Amino acid sequence: MSKVMLASASTPGDVRSRQIVAIVCCLVAEFFLAADWYAFAAVMSFVSADLALTPGQAGLAQGVFGLSYCMGMLVWSPLVRRIDGRAAFSIGLLGTGIFMGAQALSTSFSELLVYRSVVGFFDAAVWIGAMRLIIGWFPEKRHGSAIGALLASYSLAITLDFAVGVPLAQAQGWRVFFYGLALGTVIVAIAGWLMLRDAPLGSNSISSEGARVSAQDVSSRSVFASKWLYVGAAAIFGATFALSATATWVVPAFVAVRQMPLERAAVIGSAMGLSQIVILLIGGLLADRIDRLVMLKVGAALAAASALVFMVVLTQAVPWGALIAVAIFSGVAVLSGGAIFSALSERFGKELAASAIGYAQIGGVLSSFVAPAAMGWIIERSGGSFLAAFGLFAGVELAVLAILLTLARDPAQLASKRLKSSF
Repeated sequence: MSKVMLASASTPGDVRSRQIVAIVCCLVAEFFLAADWYAFAAVMSFVSADLALTPGQAGLAQGVFGLSYCMGMLVWSPLVRRIDGRAAFSIGLLGTGIFMGAQALSTSFSELLVYRSVVGFFDAAVWIGAMRLIIGWFPEKRHGSAIGALLASYSLAITLDFAVGVPLAQAQGWRVFFYGLALGTVIVAIAGWLMLRDAPLGSNSISSEGARVSAQDVSSRSVFASKWLYVGAAAIFGATFALSATATWVVPAFVAVRQMPLERAAVIGSAMGLSQIVILLIGGLLADRIDRLVMLKVGAALAAASALVFMVVLTQAVPWGALIAVAIFSGVAVLSGGAIFSALSERFGKELAASAIGYAQIGGVLSSFVAPAAMGWIIERSGGSFLAAFGLFAGVELAVLAILLTLARDPAQLASKRLKSSF
């Protein structure tokens, strides 16, 4: 535990209790962040029927959230260094909840697009605030497991979006589902404001070369000058592309190509989500124990493998059990989730880490717009070819793997290996 951290609380017990409050609040916040993000994907068939959306419009409605989320990162990443993490956290949740409720009132494609865009902007503040709280309250050696837990909560929300959202939409309508999420999000915003304390950040941070620099030398320019920002962005792009592609288009693909009854959508969505939860928890623990750059490359390779497996089941007649198995296997695409963010915090230090993570997500989370929108466009333009759409998915993941194999190499580690090999 750092001296700075202990100085900010009267006793180690106070620090421990604040860590518990921080991790619990962030876990719940991440749950609602993801639930609000992917609620539309879960009930897309119902919304599309109600609002007469084409596949291209449906993909754009899901994807525009990621685009506005990235725009939010441009605002909240530098701002979080001037306001505390608690404020960003609570403001983000409050805005998300209010406009999530407004989204339930949509009567046209244009209204849906506007409201989802605003929700995405505020959701960015939630993530940035949570990162500042976690990075500040927890030591670096626990960042992988802590962030892995947040991402697991994120996947749990997507799982329940399908498990709860689909039957609720069938019984009560998709608008009731959205109203419930809106209310829960606002409650968490108020609870976070009342319970949280901002994280105590140290006075030093780490430059792109790994050396300590003084606080007055810290700037956004130093973040953009580091190659690790772009390594992180590429890794996030690949992982988020896989998450968005599977959450949005696997169920429609199985329904259209494998003639899966729509009633089984909850089973497939739950299988994918539960798999991601387990894989993220395992990956977070591994990220605190083995080389994080290796984890990034392994994660990208597994994401590419997942995309290729989906292409196989779309071309071959397979039994229902095989579809469930493929859905479960798709969770491997997010193995490196905890490693990505902990690698960035390791290289940028506490003062810059939250901003660096935010900037990396601007490029990375752009894929949550590109994946559903581009795949939807391909399906619409090709006359319903899900195979072509998943071919794009595979191509993107292979490109990300190539980038990481080229860039994600630590010169200090390479020099050490060469020195050892010379003896």
